Amino acid sequence: MGDRYVTTGQAADALGVSAVTLQRWAHAGQVTPAYRTPGGHFRWQLDGPGGLRDQLRNRPPEPAATDGAPDPAAPLRPAIVAAIVTSKLGVLIERRHDGKPLWTFPAGEAEPGESPEDTAIREAKEETGLLIKVSHVIGERLKHPATGRHLIYVAARPYQGTAVYVADEAELAEVRWVTLAEADGLLPGMFEPVREHLKRTLGNGES
Repeated sequence: MGDRYVTTGQAADALGVSAVTLQRWAHAGQVTPAYRTPGGHFRWQLDGPGGLRDQLRNRPPEPAATDGAPDPAAPLRPAIVAAIVTSKLGVLIERRHDGKPLWTFPAGEAEPGESPEDTAIREAKEETGLLIKVSHVIGERLKHPATGRHLIYVAARPYQGTAVYVADEAELAEVRWVTLAEADGLLPGMFEPVREHLKRTLGNGES
């Protein structure tokens, strides 16, 4: 992942606070980690726009106690699950009509009671006609820098063929397989754990 992301302990040391304090700020919603590993550990970006130091400059005061103690995060919105589908043809991406963003991975909001695996399988079929099998969670973004939504990225492979088509014509203009190099160009700012997964799975993306 490079040196852009650090552990909670490393981030706390850099700020001169305890790891417990940093974790308390995160759970109170005062700061947001860059992502959470499949094992549940926070990873932090210290500098840059939206980085930890940037967040602390604008950190809101800790919420005062109120009668009834309402949940400050309510109402909770379901997570968005993105399927990172790879095959011998590359990685599957989609071009959206609304351009928000222009190119993306097959993704959608989890339905009530639906697991991330089931969401990924459903969305891939509904959007591209592809049947997939999910192997594992690649990582999570607790708050996407553009949308503020909780994103879960899962690794998947197709079965029963690799043919794809635009199954959701209302939202999508195109679906296709691309190399890692092409994905880098079409999806700038790709989540680093996803890119590392693609690098391991696809190699340099030129073959």
